[in-house]
Amino acid sequence: MEMYQYSLAIDGGGTKTDVVLLNADNGVIHRVIGESTNPNSLKFNQVEQHFETIFAELFQNEMPSNIIHCFAGISGADHPDISRQLEVCIRNVCPVPIINLEVGNDAKNALWSGTDGDHGLVVIAGTGSIAYGEKENGETFRIGGWGYLFGDEGSGYDIGKEAIRNVLMSYDGRNPQTILTSFVKKYFEIDSIQDLIPIIYQSPKHMIAGLVPLVEKSALEGDKIAMKIMINAVESLVSLIQAALKQYSSNPKIVLTGGIWNSVIIRKEIRKLIPQDLVFLNYPPVYGSIIRTLSKLEGSKKGNLLEKVKDQLKIESPCTK
Repeated sequence: MEMYQYSLAIDGGGTKTDVVLLNADNGVIHRVIGESTNPNSLKFNQVEQHFETIFAELFQNEMPSNIIHCFAGISGADHPDISRQLEVCIRNVCPVPIINLEVGNDAKNALWSGTDGDHGLVVIAGTGSIAYGEKENGETFRIGGWGYLFGDEGSGYDIGKEAIRNVLMSYDGRNPQTILTSFVKKYFEIDSIQDLIPIIYQSPKHMIAGLVPLVEKSALEGDKIAMKIMINAVESLVSLIQAALKQYSSNPKIVLTGGIWNSVIIRKEIRKLIPQDLVFLNYPPVYGSIIRTLSKLEGSKKGNLLEKVKDQLKIESPCTK
């Protein structure tokens, strides 16, 4: 008879998937970070392949007889049909039977990581951007997150795209000169701005988003175009937060997560414009999935175990400095 109750926590973002095997006595047993399992950008057979690779590594040293509970928060899992297909994918390739499997959007993980499982509002700003909220009465909602073509304002992709657009306008003489030009040329390893177009149209979204630190560096060095790009991003994120706050009858806890919140400029400006207390995560979003899975074990969150898990997962957050 197995001594421990094992559970599985999954956070599947747009660029990577974070999976943790844990038990109710020792906390984190093994953690694997693998490729994206986002069904909006991958076919379901690719999702299965990525999960299969992750599970092979996760269970290579410890193979429990079963998983009592698994919560999988995966980007793009808003629609019930997609959630059901993801559940099938996970069960098909997991080498250990999963007794109870829940699939939901990865925004739930991010929220619960900052609220310890309680209701509130989370604004995720990384490659993309989205606000997700849970009310005291259990109702949920989302704002934004419509993708890079028609949304994701204030995101890394949005900032990177604007940097490139302004560099191209400077090259045309429609904009003043900007030090972003030299940064963009160095980043994409090109000699001429004319060489940029074929590269950026073949670049993944996260590569465009990777320009954010260079835009901030340019802004801090006094480049007016770069500073305008950063301030526009702030205004977009403030708009997202303010729209979400209208959903509440009282002030919720506001959790901010994603690489954009590492920006000194954005943190400084957002604190000026949003008077409510802001929570910058000290734990990766997979911690929210862990909270959900442990809450299903014997009907409680097991406070001491959660403290142990926090110590095991804690990350150094520049947002708290």
